[in-house]
Parts: sequence; C-alpha cells; structure tokens
Amino acid sequence: MSQTSSPEAETEHPSDDSFLTIAGREETEIKILASRFLSYALPCPSAEDFTDFLDVLRKQHYNATHHCFAWRIGYDGTEFRYSDDGEPSGTAGKRILGSIDRRELTDVGIVVVRYFGGTKLGVGGLARAYTDAADAVLERCAIERRYHTDALTLTFPYDVTSQVHHVIDMHGVEVLDREYLDQSRYTVRVRRSLTGRFSEDFAAYTERRGRIQGI
Repeated sequence: MSQTSSPEAETEHPSDDSFLTIAGREETEIKILASRFLSYALPCPSAEDFTDFLDVLRKQHYNATHHCFAWRIGYDGTEFRYSDDGEPSGTAGKRILGSIDRRELTDVGIVVVRYFGGTKLGVGGLARAYTDAADAVLERCAIERRYHTDALTLTFPYDVTSQVHHVIDMHGVEVLDREYLDQSRYTVRVRRSLTGRFSEDFAAYTERRGRIQGI
C-alpha cells in the first residue's frame, strides 16, 4: 500500500519508506521532421494496469507506426520493462526508461506513439526524439512523494478511546474504518517506518489492554 503525505511529515519522520511518482495521467505531442510523437504518462502500481492502458492506446492509434514504451514499478523500483516496438534497438524504450529514472520515479509508465512523417531521423535522431517525447510528458506531470504503509486492526476497550486517538494523532495515522462492538475496532494505515513506534505507543497508552493485528 501507499499513501501521500506532507513535506512536514517527511521532515519530522525521515526514513527510507518514501518514493516519488506522478499524481495523474498526462499527455503531450511533439513534431520532428513531420513525424508526430504522442506521449502518454500514467501512474501504474502494477504491470497489468499498464498493459490495459497500452491496449487502449493501440486500439486508439491503430494506424500509428510504433507504440514504444517503458515502465518502472514497485516501492524499490526493481520491476521494469521497455520496448522499441520495431524501432532500431536502443533508440526508444530504453530512452523512455531513462527519462523516468533521471527523475527517480517509480509506479510510472510512459507510451510514445509515433506517426512516421516520411523522413528518417537516423539512430541518433530517433534516440533524441524519444528522449524529448518522454521528457515533455513528464514535465507536465505533478510529482508527489508517497509512502510504503501497513494496514493494521486496532482492538481496544471503549474507555481508552481518547488515549488511542492521541496515539493516532501523534503519528499521523489514517483511520480507514471504525466499529463499536463489545470492544472498539479501528482499521488504520501507518507508514511502514513508523509501525514499530506506533505499536509501542499504542501498547503503552492503553496499558496493554489493546491489541494490534496486521491485515
């Protein structure tokens, strides 16, 4: 899971659980020697999300010459893929991925659709064109910092509710759901780097009358 947070929270709780990604989809177009390069960037937390989007673009631009792409996925960015889709090797997909990596982004996919304009650009020209196309769409994107999180269930007696709320507020924890049965039960989302400290404070403030379970 991931969530966004404010710069103030990052300053207060520095950690290595954060990553950079784009806030939403963007698109742009550049023209080079009559060839059109239509660039599309999207947040993609999974390869399946990207594949679905690529399929849509291939149908939308069924008569385009090439549909080149790259994506990098995962909190640590270890999953990636790129394709030249018929362009000379190394001129397209790898260049698009380079644009993503220079900004240290993850959970991001880019497709560059090319309509050939009749004039060959050469290997060097193509490499620059795909780099420029990927850079152009990323320049339109809002970049945001997100955080790796844990979803937890808190169970506690009703008479320690104020103490639980205090601990939740202390750590900037997001409450996803509340249930009030024989005991109160909250579902919360906690930044992974803060989970240990939050658990310790929860136990201390409830005098160990509460229970935490991972989801």
